[in-house]
Amino acid sequence: MIYLEKNHELFEKHKEVLTKQLQKVIKELLSPNHNEKNKGFYIRKEERELLICIKSHLNIFLGASIPMQKRLIKIFRQEYPKLAKSSNIYKVIFYLFVTRGYDSFIGATNYNAYTFVKALKLKTCPYCNISYIAFLEKEEDDDTTKQRRAELDHFFPKSVYPFLAVNFYNLIPSCSTCNKLKSDDDLPKLLNPYDSKAKDIKFNFWLNNVDFLDNPKLDNSTFSDEENIKIEIKNLPQANLDTFQLERIYQAHTDVVVELILKQMHYPESYVQELANLGFSKEEIYRFVFANYLKEKEWSKRPMAKLIYDISEELGLINNIPERGK
Repeated sequence: MIYLEKNHELFEKHKEVLTKQLQKVIKELLSPNHNEKNKGFYIRKEERELLICIKSHLNIFLGASIPMQKRLIKIFRQEYPKLAKSSNIYKVIFYLFVTRGYDSFIGATNYNAYTFVKALKLKTCPYCNISYIAFLEKEEDDDTTKQRRAELDHFFPKSVYPFLAVNFYNLIPSCSTCNKLKSDDDLPKLLNPYDSKAKDIKFNFWLNNVDFLDNPKLDNSTFSDEENIKIEIKNLPQANLDTFQLERIYQAHTDVVVELILKQMHYPESYVQELANLGFSKEEIYRFVFANYLKEKEWSKRPMAKLIYDISEELGLINNIPERGK
């Protein structure tokens, strides 16, 4: 997993557009002339009071932080302990936030799922940081081109928590594999990529079940040693590890770790220094050597950027990169 920084401009636009959209729906539902036929629910006193409350606090439903989302869930459980899918009040909430909220947002003309994903500028899945999530726009003058975007996962499933269906922090662009693995399961202990705790995640690497940094065989490592590498992910909740099968997936990429070990052993310092003398920055030299990005905010641009950074740092490779011209 990689940490997602908040896009403030997109955040404000999301709230502005969805607020106007949902206010119209609520006005429609509260109208005395509202036709409840064929919708499968009724607007009674309880539903009317809830809709009025939601209208006054749309800003929270659309932009509540992760802790506030959990508070909303707790409040709804306390106030509506029988919020089953068959209940009338659930159907009203689902109609408002999912049918007329999220579903409309997906197919809207101006601001929609495509513009949302495009603005986030993610190139890899934040849940795994292994799979690319391609974004393609349809070209105006070419009918043969097609659109493509990352899937949008509801961190808190919209089928369980429909009132969070269009919350900014609840819409996580993801690869199809992670989205399917997570499914609609309600996993309260799962870590959200927007949670600052995601910054504490750390990859560890072991050789033959011994810390490879202390292993005397390290100097004799070869490409064939990838079978002896064990990858561990620290500070990531077990729920994330189990749901996305992250350690198993990363274990299939131990060749990357071996390559870094060999670079630590054999990469010519003279070449790195020459790049610095030519005026390349530390970030640019890192890209030359590791074909990846040094800064955390750019880790979403390449698969396994977090893993490569952590092992490079552990091996002292990053510290060995000189500053420009030094």
